[in-house]
Formats: sequence, structure tokens, C-alpha cells
Amino acid sequence: MKTFSQKINDDKNLKIIFFYIFFAGIATIVDISLLLILTEKFKIYYLLSACISYSAGMITNYGFNKYFTFENRSRRIAQQFGLFIFVALIGLALNQLIIWSLVEFFGIWYILAKIISIFVVMLWSFFGHKKITFGIIKN
Repeated sequence: MKTFSQKINDDKNLKIIFFYIFFAGIATIVDISLLLILTEKFKIYYLLSACISYSAGMITNYGFNKYFTFENRSRRIAQQFGLFIFVALIGLALNQLIIWSLVEFFGIWYILAKIISIFVVMLWSFFGHKKITFGIIKN
């Protein structure tokens, strides 16, 4: 039987996961929409578009997750955002590698390749941000 504090901790973790997925969904909409617009409307090379759109999604994700998911109220935003950028750059490298590989070697449409990359990068990002970005600097 779980103790009261274990039950609260389980509920808190479920809340964190729910909000992370919800806000990641919003950031993903920003990311994919911008990727599509930049590539199709403005004819920007898909990998450059993917880099720009990932960055926009990353910034969206940071704001939501800092204040709502992880309820982090640290005023050391510069240091924390630096850690966020560190985790996000690894995510960007994974994103670019997956998209490029799927498009160039398997002939997959760049939007479908992006959607596939999202699932891999989301796992890295969740654990990276939980442990590094919002775990190291708490106040």
C-alpha cells in the first residue's frame, strides 16, 4: 500500500507528464506550421526551415514548461535558459540528423520525417529538461 506522500508524488509526476505533453503539442504545432510555411511558401531549404522552426518551438516550449509544467520560479533565467539551450541544441542535432537521414536515404517526405523525429527528440527533451534545465537551477 502506498503512503500518502508516495501517492502525492505519483500524482505530481502524472501532472508533470500531462502538462509536458500538452505544451509539447503546442510547441510542435508552432514547429511544424513554421516548417511548412518556410519551406513551401518562402521556398527555404527544408533543413534550414527545420532549424528555424525547431528554434521557435523550443522557445515556446521553454516558456510553457518553465512556468506551468515544472513550476520553476527561478529568477536566474539567463543561466537556466543557457541550460535549456544546451539540451535543445542536442535535440536540434538529433532532429536534423533524423530528418536528413529519412529524407535523403529513405525518400520520406520532410514533414513525415519531422513528425517521426518529434517522438525521438521529445523523449530526449523531457528527461534532459527535467534533470538538467529545471533540475539544476531551482531558485
